[in-house]
Amino acid sequence: MLTPENELLDSLESKVKELISLNEEKRVENETLIKNLHKYEEELARVKTSEKSWRDKYMHLLIAKTISSSEEDSKKTIARLSRLEREIEKCIALLNE
Repeated sequence: MLTPENELLDSLESKVKELISLNEEKRVENETLIKNLHKYEEELARVKTSEKSWRDKYMHLLIAKTISSSEEDSKKTIARLSRLEREIEKCIALLNE
């Protein structure tokens, strides 16, 4: 027959083994999640780069269309170029900070 101390010790030992096992499972799960996070961060960076490239192309097309349009559109061209100028000035101001 086991003494109460031995029963307590056996119970404690089994609980510690269970905790060690759970810890290992969570460690592996955490590593997997971290790998997935890095993969998605890289993909997000690629998508952002692609999106910026497409936005730039779109702006170039808008400018080309506006410049090659009729006289009515010249006001739109001037407004669009003014907006671009303001954006460039903002960027320069940010770089100077």
